Amino acid sequence: SSSRTQRLLQSKVLSRKRSNRAAAMVQGPDAKRQRTEEKEEEHLKRGASVYSDTNGMPRAEGRVLHVGLADGEIANRIVIVGHVQRAELLAAFLEPEEEGGKVFCLASDRGYATYTGLFRGQRLSVVSIGMGLVMVDFFLREARQVVKGPMAVVRFGTCGVLPSTVEVGTISVAAEGSVLVQRNYAAFPLKDDHKNGSGHEGYLISAPCPSDAELTQGIVKMMNEEVGASNVVQGMNATADSFYGSQGRRDPCFPDANEDVIAEVTRRHPSMVSMEMETYMLLHLAQCARPAGSVRASAAAVNVANRQTGDVVGAARLQAMERDGGKAIMRALAAMSL
Repeated sequence: SSSRTQRLLQSKVLSRKRSNRAAAMVQGPDAKRQRTEEKEEEHLKRGASVYSDTNGMPRAEGRVLHVGLADGEIANRIVIVGHVQRAELLAAFLEPEEEGGKVFCLASDRGYATYTGLFRGQRLSVVSIGMGLVMVDFFLREARQVVKGPMAVVRFGTCGVLPSTVEVGTISVAAEGSVLVQRNYAAFPLKDDHKNGSGHEGYLISAPCPSDAELTQGIVKMMNEEVGASNVVQGMNATADSFYGSQGRRDPCFPDANEDVIAEVTRRHPSMVSMEMETYMLLHLAQCARPAGSVRASAAAVNVANRQTGDVVGAARLQAMERDGGKAIMRALAAMSL
């Protein structure tokens, strides 16, 4: 019914207000925050739709739908990470934009947390986005809508490494870009389908998508200074659409036919170093952005596990490399001319 629909819409708006107020998760100029809340209250009184422009880039009271940001709340230079604790770790390097103020922080109700402040005199944001291709897609498209001018975005995450010679606790830089590894659904018959899926490859491996060369060179330079050149590995990255099937992990509950997927990826690309779940989408969208060159992107990741040896990094080493590697990326972004 229309009354039930209106109650649901009101619930969503009120939920957004509560999340913005809770635990000081939104920190910014008080007047701006008050104006936002007043707009939301007026929005409820009018009985308006929960968001606008459903066939374009939807907004709810001026905020993009999933990342939750309004115009100007995120910087042109951005580090994206998967884990909110990694974002908090790097946000500690930021300084408030206003004297006596606080670093801007906003947590959306879809799992994004954005911190914006100053780093070495440049406006910079750190954003935790969660995991997977779709979270990168939501983020970059919506961030592009609320940022004026060119953007530089670097993903800094964690990954598995494929060569047995690469030690865990080091950092991989996607200097040669990334390929995408996807499950080919046509190769896997459904429960009541008696066809065996023969004739289809189990996994599709794309051509490489490049990183921005200048940005990547800056990252490598700063990484060498912050963590030491012996702890930095450059090469190709593989982004998978799953942590499990398309990364070759064995799961007896599902038929994945993935015994050879890692071997095939490394056969096609001998310089392959790392495997994770986000970089390709970031690089792809940056390459597709219009006008051309308006979004520049690169990626690096702490090597958490070696898929050949089974070695896994320790917690203290991981945090140290997240902190120092993240600082290196922030330095590279701050030094880069946009």
